[in-house]
Amino acid sequence: MSDTTQLTSEQIAQYRIEFADNENALIALDVIEEWEGDLADAAESIATRNGIEGVEDNADFRWFVIVVNKCRDTICQPKYETLREKYLPVLIPPLTDVIAGCFMCPPGVAGLLSAIVTVYIQEEGMDKFCQNSTDS
Repeated sequence: MSDTTQLTSEQIAQYRIEFADNENALIALDVIEEWEGDLADAAESIATRNGIEGVEDNADFRWFVIVVNKCRDTICQPKYETLREKYLPVLIPPLTDVIAGCFMCPPGVAGLLSAIVTVYIQEEGMDKFCQNSTDS
């Protein structure tokens, strides 16, 4: 997984349209914009600002990579196959649950982070994203 996925301002604008009905996603896009499109920096900034522990603890992996891998373990299971076909906004609720449970995040913070992970999945492509789970 590349932890340097960056969005252009045009991509951010497109995601604003796709997430128009999701307040947490729009807030997450504001943070992504603050970090000049860098998804990992934006997610880690949200976590740090909200007192989530462990963001800076691991020298081997970026915290965002750990979050994405936890989400991959769940969302790539066969029972989510139908959901995955619909992509973006429908992925946010189950990812929010995963992030809240695994990283002890309040639901609002988990919602912000799940929006960023959803964008990451969209940028990588669902097939490639789930293929990586069988490679590791």
